[in-house]
Amino acid sequence: MPPKLPPLSEQLLRPTLVTLLKSLTFSVFAVTAQADTFNIVWDNDLFTGMDRGYTNGLKLSYLTATADDPQRKSSRLAEGARDSFDFLPGLDSVTQDHALAFSMRQLMVTPADITAREPRLDDLPYAGFLLAGTTLWSWDASNITGYGVHLGVVGPESGAEASQKWVHKLTGSKTPNGWDHQLGTDVIGGVQAEHARKVMQSGSPDSLKQEVSVLGSAIVSSFRTSGRVGLVWRIGKHLPMNFVPDYAGTASTIGLPGALNENRQGWSVFIGMGLEYVPYSYLDKNSAPSQFDESLIQGLAGIGGTWQWNQLQLALTLRATTGEKETNKDNFNYGTLSVTWAL
Repeated sequence: MPPKLPPLSEQLLRPTLVTLLKSLTFSVFAVTAQADTFNIVWDNDLFTGMDRGYTNGLKLSYLTATADDPQRKSSRLAEGARDSFDFLPGLDSVTQDHALAFSMRQLMVTPADITAREPRLDDLPYAGFLLAGTTLWSWDASNITGYGVHLGVVGPESGAEASQKWVHKLTGSKTPNGWDHQLGTDVIGGVQAEHARKVMQSGSPDSLKQEVSVLGSAIVSSFRTSGRVGLVWRIGKHLPMNFVPDYAGTASTIGLPGALNENRQGWSVFIGMGLEYVPYSYLDKNSAPSQFDESLIQGLAGIGGTWQWNQLQLALTLRATTGEKETNKDNFNYGTLSVTWAL
């Protein structure tokens, strides 16, 4: 059986975690009456014709108004965060805009054969993750920097079992039968930092414009500790001011600042690629007796497009990894459908 907390600890921990995550969820939605940008992201490997590995994910994100916007009450949250953390590198309180992002994220991992009721020890275990996080973003026309924290839970409290069964029923897919053997209850959390910079721009916003951006990030977490570097190229008409579509990961809200900065119709296509160094992965370290050994170096790639009409943006991205397979596991390949709008 997968490792679990001792019965007494689990009994004490479950109500605390449920209360905490409900409070964090309420905090995200309580401020949306004065919200600037709201985003829903759905990851699913059905977009790539598969149903294994990282099989489904859902993320809800909210970005406050900028700290200097007197018309929005939510700007007070950004202003307070900016004034409290302006000592951090890259957070210039004079020349840059600032906003605070909140997110709630659910992830699930499954073995290749989800119809089996007993786990296969030569495959991935069932695992569900639920995380809440917040990030302070600071940006100007050429740079963006963010610092954030996240906290969450692994196990039945993540709600992953119910979510996957609902999605599979909705899409007419196979019923997953092995969730009784999912990883047990545990607490996860950590901190992260990200930075991106536009290194090339050409063309006209009213015709065709293209941009190239570089980015780097670091996460220190009991969920996943990693460092990442990447490059994104995009071309389109009336490109938004934001820097980087979230092309190769589900944790970041880096694509939200400036995503909807003009009331006009536009489109874009983009390609991104990168490398990630992963010295620690919760799934790797806690999947025993299942055999999953995650590679230290992983390649990331994504291709997609966006369409914007006034204050609504739709995006579809296909993603792939190389290097998840250190033993006999398939690489994680999946698609992402994203909807962003200004409230």
